[in-house]
Amino acid sequence: MATTVDDLIIEIRAETAGLRKGLNDVDKRLGKANKTAKRSILNFGQLAKVFAAIGLIKIGAAIVNTARQFEDLGATMRAVTGSVANASVAMETIKEFTAKTPFQVQEVTSAFIKFYQAGVTPSDEALTAFGNLAAGMGRSIETVAQAVFNATTGEMEMLKQFGIKARQMGDEVSFNFEGQETIVKNTRDAIAGYVQNLGATRFPTALAERLDTMSGSFSNLQDKAGL
Repeated sequence: MATTVDDLIIEIRAETAGLRKGLNDVDKRLGKANKTAKRSILNFGQLAKVFAAIGLIKIGAAIVNTARQFEDLGATMRAVTGSVANASVAMETIKEFTAKTPFQVQEVTSAFIKFYQAGVTPSDEALTAFGNLAAGMGRSIETVAQAVFNATTGEMEMLKQFGIKARQMGDEVSFNFEGQETIVKNTRDAIAGYVQNLGATRFPTALAERLDTMSGSFSNLQDKAGL
């Protein structure tokens, strides 16, 4: 059967209709894909906001926690020093000292209290000297403070952790460090003064060297961040 022009037109129209239907289907699918993509992008955006919010919450919690710790430490210092003014000066000394050392605020505060109870004026100079001894011997400044406090009450045993041998001789105390003997009066000022001088003269750069290490830098950063 011969194909006429009319038959060809009918076939072309049928093919065109099929093609149009196929294109419409493709367009619908692309539309759905675009909508899904938009929803995904929106969800990811919302998720980013959630993560940001969580980060802010953590930072806020850290700030609140640090502030609370300072309040607690301040209250303790007021009780120890006997006045708000003295506590304020003490906390400022502690913060300044902590900022340039690998020690944390809590441990410096604890050490400050022990030194204060031992009759030592915990100035920046004194804390630095005791801190140098601690860093030089790989100990905490709290341990130094406790050893000094014990020594001023007649208990010398803890000084051995720092290589210091002590022998009481009535009104005097004989100290021996690295084979060198030093005799001082058996008073808390003289005993604490000996340990402080040892840190200042035997380990003058120990704190700076410790701070230059990775662990020292991280500790200092952590303290500044309040984490």
